Amino acid sequence: MAYVVVNDTLCDGWQAWGESSGDVEIFETEVEARAEIYDVFADLRRNQIESGMEADEEPSEFVVPLHEYIGVKKIISLRGDG
Repeated sequence: MAYVVVNDTLCDGWQAWGESSGDVEIFETEVEARAEIYDVFADLRRNQIESGMEADEEPSEFVVPLHEYIGVKKIISLRGDG
């Protein structure tokens, strides 16, 4: 099974990593996707702390199976939103 990392947006629903460039990042395992989230989040927290900002407590991204992500995107498309 394949997985994607997504953010939940108010206007467009789930947005996968790489979607804006047209090249959605797909992971082979859920563990691999979660590890990538926490690697990116660790860098974000470090940058926030170094710049004097209040650091986020948890990542906003989460992992979903690719087939669920595609299903959600089809629903949005059918509604005319994308």
